[in-house]
Amino acid sequence: MARLAPGISDVFVRDHPQVAELLAEWPQERIRQELDAVLELWEVLDLTTAIDWLWYPRLRTSAGRAVFVDMMIELNPLLLARHPDQVRPVLIHEAAHLVVQRLHGPQNPHGRVWKHYMKVAGESTKATHNLDVSGLRRKKVRRRRRRSSLSKLVKALQRRK
Repeated sequence: MARLAPGISDVFVRDHPQVAELLAEWPQERIRQELDAVLELWEVLDLTTAIDWLWYPRLRTSAGRAVFVDMMIELNPLLLARHPDQVRPVLIHEAAHLVVQRLHGPQNPHGRVWKHYMKVAGESTKATHNLDVSGLRRKKVRRRRRRSSLSKLVKALQRRK
């Protein structure tokens, strides 16, 4: 299974043709350039090798997320294929989380420091998106709760009284 971009296989693209258009508009080099440009703007070029990114098809309704432990930005290919104009803002939004965490330690995720970085980048300080996520939510599966052996024993003892 060949990889067309970080996190994306040719099989995934075959099953989701709209993602192929996204990858054509947003090739790996363009995303890296945008990421490096904002890190330069924030004067943290030393983080260009620390922060990485990938397309993460398991995201459902989140446009992206920052993984602090790995200094990784995960982008939702299905949602962003519907809204390719949002790739840059989402990339910057998640990069700001990583930069704030690395330079300032634990902070309010969308607090004053994060907002400062977003303003410097010329992006919205809004914490959530209002993109169409129809068809991307997971279906809720109802599961029957099984009783543990202990709860069965307690019920049996209660019946004997």
